[in-house]
Amino acid sequence: MLRSTYRNFIVAGFVLLFLLSFGFAQETRTPDWKKFSKQLVKSVKSENEGVRISAMQQIIRFSDSVKVTNARYAVMKNFLSAKDHGVRQLALITLYKIGNWFDMGYLQLHYPYEKDPLLKRQIAAILIAKGRRIPQTAAFDNPELQYSLK
Repeated sequence: MLRSTYRNFIVAGFVLLFLLSFGFAQETRTPDWKKFSKQLVKSVKSENEGVRISAMQQIIRFSDSVKVTNARYAVMKNFLSAKDHGVRQLALITLYKIGNWFDMGYLQLHYPYEKDPLLKRQIAAILIAKGRRIPQTAAFDNPELQYSLK
């Protein structure tokens, strides 16, 4: 009986030390965002589609910390030329996260010519979020807005 009590006490002590060790083992280094940004720009321009997709995902994930305005041309090229709907959607969101005013203007000009209705709605949402107006043709695409024009 006494032996089992000691064993439980020792096991509880090890568990407590184990759990406390995670609290003190924090990483103190900060990431080098400048180098990471430079690598993301290179990756977005890569020939490998998987590398480009991963780079766009990382730009979206760390958009508050990375400076990747140089990647905007490659991302816009992905948006315009990709055949896969998901890649175009990812590129569109990446352009939104980069937030360059020139790209938003181009999306505003591109809006009437977009054939994919889902992407067209997403472009409209991005333009509204960035404080841009949606081109007038939007009223003719949406039956609900057509009634408000009368």
